[in-house]
Amino acid sequence: MATTDSAQRSGELARTKIIEVAFEHFARHGYKGSSLARIAADAEISQSGLLHHFRTKQALLQAVLATRDLRDMAVTGTGLDELSAMDFDRLLSFFEDVVRHNVTNRPMIRLAHLAAAEADGPDHPAYEWVTGRQRFLRSLIEAALERDIAAGAVRPDIDPRAMTSLLIATMDGLESQWLLEADLDTVASFTYFTAWLRASVEPAG
Repeated sequence: MATTDSAQRSGELARTKIIEVAFEHFARHGYKGSSLARIAADAEISQSGLLHHFRTKQALLQAVLATRDLRDMAVTGTGLDELSAMDFDRLLSFFEDVVRHNVTNRPMIRLAHLAAAEADGPDHPAYEWVTGRQRFLRSLIEAALERDIAAGAVRPDIDPRAMTSLLIATMDGLESQWLLEADLDTVASFTYFTAWLRASVEPAG
């Protein structure tokens, strides 16, 4: 039993190290520019050892992206049920917290943007992750706006779909600019935008 437990812990540690190293490689070189041989070498494991944990490069990328999502949720301390129940104002505050966190983790943002740039079709292993993330964000924001319109907390003439597109485009666009210009104050820019957004949707009177 002790030997089995020790082997299991050793396997978990090896898997964790591979994901950490792969995270850096995919964030720096993208999926196409990364190789299992280089990842294995930096993780101090043989390539066959790496393939024992992740049978393909596609499987490794998907594990890295899943780890990224788990870390995002852990940092915010917000569960999916709580997130789905937020009104639009609280959701904007949540996104402000996310932006503040993101500027402390450049590799995490690079990974997401490289994955989105490369995943140009269903044959790419990150395609489902990229499109799923977009669908989730869209449904989250649109649902909050629709609930607030029904409750009278948001102007009835606001188009939830158009407002959602504007919000997502601003978050992604600021991150893209920041990846090119590290001194860009994305937090200040985004909070300026959300203040304008709150004022824009507020009912008259």
